[in-house]
Amino acid sequence: MPVCREPADLYAPAGRDGVGRFCRRFLDENALTATELLHHPRHQTSLSNTATFVAILTQAERVMERKGALTPLVNETARLTRERLKENPPPEFLADGYPGVAAELLSQGGFVGRFLLDAAVTQHIVAGRSFADKADALLALAETTEHPDALAPLERLLGEIMTSDAGTASCARDAPFTLLIDLIVTLIAADRPMPEEAPPVFQRLDMLMRRIPMPGLREALAAAFRREMAKPACFTIASAGDMFGIEAVQREIMALSDLSGRLRERDGGYVGGARTEAALQRRTALLVNEDTVPEITRGRDFAQKLRILFILQKMPLSPTAAKAVADYLKSFFGGRDFAGRLLDCWKDRNEKLKGLADVQRLVLASGFPEDERESLAGQVDDIQNAFLRTQRVLTPLIQAKDDVPANAVLDIVRLAGEGAFCAGKSRLAVARVLYRHCHRPRFVRHVVLNAPSPNERAVRTKWLRQSLGQVGVPFIDLAAQRVLVVDDEEGPRAFVASVLQELGVGTVETAADGQQALERFEADPAGWDLIICDWMMPRLNGLDLLKHVREARGDLPFLMVTALATLEAVKRALAHHVSGYIAKPFTPDQLEEKVLLVLAQKGGGDQGA
Repeated sequence: MPVCREPADLYAPAGRDGVGRFCRRFLDENALTATELLHHPRHQTSLSNTATFVAILTQAERVMERKGALTPLVNETARLTRERLKENPPPEFLADGYPGVAAELLSQGGFVGRFLLDAAVTQHIVAGRSFADKADALLALAETTEHPDALAPLERLLGEIMTSDAGTASCARDAPFTLLIDLIVTLIAADRPMPEEAPPVFQRLDMLMRRIPMPGLREALAAAFRREMAKPACFTIASAGDMFGIEAVQREIMALSDLSGRLRERDGGYVGGARTEAALQRRTALLVNEDTVPEITRGRDFAQKLRILFILQKMPLSPTAAKAVADYLKSFFGGRDFAGRLLDCWKDRNEKLKGLADVQRLVLASGFPEDERESLAGQVDDIQNAFLRTQRVLTPLIQAKDDVPANAVLDIVRLAGEGAFCAGKSRLAVARVLYRHCHRPRFVRHVVLNAPSPNERAVRTKWLRQSLGQVGVPFIDLAAQRVLVVDDEEGPRAFVASVLQELGVGTVETAADGQQALERFEADPAGWDLIICDWMMPRLNGLDLLKHVREARGDLPFLMVTALATLEAVKRALAHHVSGYIAKPFTPDQLEEKVLLVLAQKGGGDQGA
């Protein structure tokens, strides 16, 4: 408690905290907060008449090292409280009148304005017989305003209630330990809906804190969390068949891991700072040490052991415990039978792939230094890459000279969407295969264009884009593409437009020569997704059009159509960054494949296809 020399010092945040701490028993017995005590003469008189009052003053004086100084300070505070309230009696008001009352009282300015507002709020909640009743009354006021100055005393009083053990218990209706911790953390983290069975005060607190940031109340809840965590209650109990209590310890660790993750801030710290981390660490220290680490994973398969150890590693641990966990983890990775033991954890091929990818994600999110993470992640990738080869997972797609059945491709796409491939060589191998096969006309037609309705087509396209995106492969929504076809001959121009429409391209427009195409392009440079252009045309040829397009859009796919596919002509086109070319005459299938390839290159670059 800071040194308090004047009555005003008692009303500062640190002074109020000290009043609440030293007078805790009296406050809890009377369902009061420090703010109520400091603003109500009757409560001050009641405290001074208790048998413990002298002991309270003596203890506070000892902490402040000001023997005999508090009695006159307390008497002066009581006198000023009576005088201020006699001169400005707290107005009575209904909840919906609170914003106006707050504005009027605060208009008096400074300490006096804040004192009178606190006194008015204190008077308003005086009828509450319990902390829960008072919290309800405060929340009713808070629901009528968003003004920071009007909310400040409400936030402080709610925080004082939640900081009190009795206050939290009253608001939580004496909820059991596990539920109470979840309620408090849900308010702090706002990371999940408040449980339906939560008491009304917690439901209303949740709505208030989601509506308006309340850092002071959040800190008070963090203090309540630390207080509850210091109690001997556990999250789990050993079952009848758990002879050594190992399963209970494992469940306790999982519960602590979940809490530590929920209370993590974006910067890596904890809500409530080092004190919250220390509270979690004290709990964890009872469960995790050099001797217990092997026991904690007893009875689990190899993959489950790794998961538990990685979870432990991310928890607040003492340096000794952290080293024990890290060393035990590395001993698994260093075993000569590591790959075999890991693969034996799952039965079928797909489960093995997903399991390996999951282990790699644990590695990459682990607490190891970056170079060790990369090394261990590469080790898991090597295991999966070898498994892909030995089990010939991709071989049918790699060796296929013609289009393979779409369902065979979709099997790999589904696995990609489920995150089944490790970052590194495994994912690159899968990406190369899918890049090639998912942009073949037969696959697009089978999976997307044959959809029974436009809505289903959109659903399939979205799923393909998301699934392929997991391995870095783009997928183009043809229905959303706008393509300009340029040719001075009506027949070839109509042929290309017809093929595109059959392929499912949403918007196909045509131009009769390069000059007309340039005018159309310059009217809306950003509006085009692809230009398919003949080379030899009057007024403006294809190469000159390409030069103009590249000045405005270096990224726009441009497919050149030519009857002169000589090396020299190709070099000239490549010099101006043509996306691709196709030689006349060509079949619809050849054009479709070129179009899909060029569009896909814009979406994801070269995948080695």
